[in-house]
Amino acid sequence: MVLKGWRALGASFLAGALAALAMPPLFWFPLAVLGVVVFVWQWDTAPNLRGALLRGWAWGLGHFAVGSYWIVEAFYVPPAEYGPLGVPIVAGLAVVLGFFPGIAAMAAHWLARRWPHMGGRYRRLLLLAVCWTITEWLRGHVFTGYPWNPLGHVWAFYVPLLQSASLFGVYGLGLFTFVVLASPIAGWRAFAAALVVTGAALAAGEFVMRGQPVAADAPLVRIVQPNIAQAIKAQPGSRPGQLGKLISLSQRPGFDRVTVVVWPETAVPYLVEPHSDLLGVLAAAVPPHGYLFTGAQRGTENEADGVWNSLVAIDGDGHIVAHYDKVHLVPMGEYIPFHKELPPVSGLVGRGSFEVGDGPKTVSLPGVPPFSPFICYEAIFPGAITQPGHRPSWLLNVTNDAWFGLSTGPYQHLTSARLRAVEEGLPLIRSANTGVSAVVDAYGRILASLDMEQEGIIDHPLPPPRSATPYSRWGDWTLLGVVLLFAGIVVVNQPQSRRSMA
Repeated sequence: MVLKGWRALGASFLAGALAALAMPPLFWFPLAVLGVVVFVWQWDTAPNLRGALLRGWAWGLGHFAVGSYWIVEAFYVPPAEYGPLGVPIVAGLAVVLGFFPGIAAMAAHWLARRWPHMGGRYRRLLLLAVCWTITEWLRGHVFTGYPWNPLGHVWAFYVPLLQSASLFGVYGLGLFTFVVLASPIAGWRAFAAALVVTGAALAAGEFVMRGQPVAADAPLVRIVQPNIAQAIKAQPGSRPGQLGKLISLSQRPGFDRVTVVVWPETAVPYLVEPHSDLLGVLAAAVPPHGYLFTGAQRGTENEADGVWNSLVAIDGDGHIVAHYDKVHLVPMGEYIPFHKELPPVSGLVGRGSFEVGDGPKTVSLPGVPPFSPFICYEAIFPGAITQPGHRPSWLLNVTNDAWFGLSTGPYQHLTSARLRAVEEGLPLIRSANTGVSAVVDAYGRILASLDMEQEGIIDHPLPPPRSATPYSRWGDWTLLGVVLLFAGIVVVNQPQSRRSMA
C-alpha cells in the first residue's frame, strides 16, 4: 500500500506521535515498533527527495510535539505572564526538530538513488539507520543542542538493555535500536536476527551488571527533596520558610552519621555571596565533619561580575570550599543570547541571564571521593559532564523540575541522567526539588528514589564506580566507529539487485 499527499503526511505525523508514547515513563514499546516501521515504509515509498523530506519531517513533528509537550507547563507557573506563548513555542520547536528525521530520510533517499544496486531491503535499512543516527547526533549539537528522548531511551524499562551505551553512548544504542525496531519491515530473517541481537545484548547486559557491592566504609549521602512548588519558590515572603524547611529536613535523625547533604538546584532562595551572613545559616545543614552541597544563585562581591546558576560546597564553618557553575544554560530560560552585546533585547524579553561556567570539572574535597557535578538540563548531553583527563568517582546532579508539574518531563529527565551513569560507568546522586530524586548505580539501576511531589530524604551509601568504560575514555569516537562499520556493510560488495523493502 502506498499513501500519497496529505494521507502520507498524516500517517507519518501519527506514527511519530505514537512512537513518543514508548518513551519514559509510559514505555508503550509496541508503539515504538509501529512508529519506526511506518517511518521506514513511508521513506521507502516516497516518490522523490522532497517527498522523503516532508514525510520524515511530519513524523518528527508529531514525535517531538508529543515528546516535548511538558515544556508548556513551565509557561503556566504563576504568575504565568507568558502563558499564551507556551503552545506556539513548543509547536515551533517541534517544527524545527522535525527537520532532523526529515533530513535523515532525504539523505538516505538520495544515497539510495545514487547507488541503485543497493542490494535490497537489508542494506537499505542499514543505510537509513546510519542517516538517522547522524542526524540524531546533530540534533544534540546544532543550535546548542537538544538531545531530548534519543531513540535508545525506549529500553530504559529494562536496565540490562542499556549497557551497550557504555560502549558507544546513547546515540550508538539508538543506531542498533532503529535497526531492531525496523526489522519487521525487512522480512522474517531480519526480524529473527534482530531478536537474536536483542537477546545477546540482554545476556551481555546481565553479565556485566554483576557489580561490586557497596564498600562498608562508603560515605553516607543524604539527599533532600523539599517538594516546594515553583509558584511558592517565587514568592519573596516564603523564603525564610523554604530555608527553614531545607535545614529541618537535613537535620533529621541520623544527621551525625552523614558525610554529605545534597540540596536541589537553586534550593537556597537567596543570592549566595562570599562572606555573607547567609553562609552561617546554611552551616546548620552541614553534618559534623562533612559538607552541604546545594544549588544556588552565586554572586561575587562585585555585582558587575554577574550571577551564576551554581552548585556550592559549604563546610561546617560556613565557608564556600568549592563551586561549579552551570555551563550549558537553557536558551531563553536561563540566558538571552547576546544579552551583553544587545542589552535592549534582554530587556524586551524581560528576563536576566546567568553567566556561563568554565566547563565540566572534577571537584575534590577531603573525606569525599572526587565527583563531577552537573545541573539540571546538562544531564541530557552525552560526553559533556566530566572533565577530560580527570575521571571522578561519582556524578552529582541537582535539578529543579518543579517547573513541569506531574508531566512526563521529569521522568524523561531522570532517564537522561541514568544514561550518563551507564555511559561513564559512574554512580549518580540526584537531588530534585519536587522529584525525582534518586541514587543510581554505575549501571543505571535505581537503588533508592523519592517520586514526584514527595517530601523527604534519602540516606544511602555512595555506590562504587566501575572501571572506565570505552565511552568514558573515547566518547563519540566509539560512535563514529560503529557508524563507519554499518556504512561499510552498506557499500562493500553490493550485490546487483534492486529489491525493495516494500
